Amino acid sequence: MPVDNEGGVILIGSSDKELRRAIGESIRRNFVRETILVGETSDFLLEILDKKIDLTIIDLNLSGLPIEKTIGILRRCRPTVPVIVLSDDYSVATGSRIMEQGVFYYLYKPLDMEHLREIIESALKKRAREKAEEGR
Repeated sequence: MPVDNEGGVILIGSSDKELRRAIGESIRRNFVRETILVGETSDFLLEILDKKIDLTIIDLNLSGLPIEKTIGILRRCRPTVPVIVLSDDYSVATGSRIMEQGVFYYLYKPLDMEHLREIIESALKKRAREKAEEGR
């Protein structure tokens, strides 16, 4: 059974409307939580500031700021929120630069939705453990 997290929110940022929709539908079917779908960096960052986000999924091709800057801002605002990065860039250099920013997982496209759900579940369990430790 997926992690239960009352009021949990998953933020999905991708310029690809179909990808956002597919991920959102997959998550809604498998996780009982709110999903927010955005297509631009500015909207992504505003959601980070306005809501208690439990997990972010961000496409390397999200329009707006470069992904490294977006993750940097996210890390300053919400340092404990797991970040899953989706990418169609198979270069080691890009993957290394992104992973150095402390992302939870770097996932290549095309996506295997079952694998993505497993990664999401793992990230949410990690987040729940951290929240429990913070509450002690």
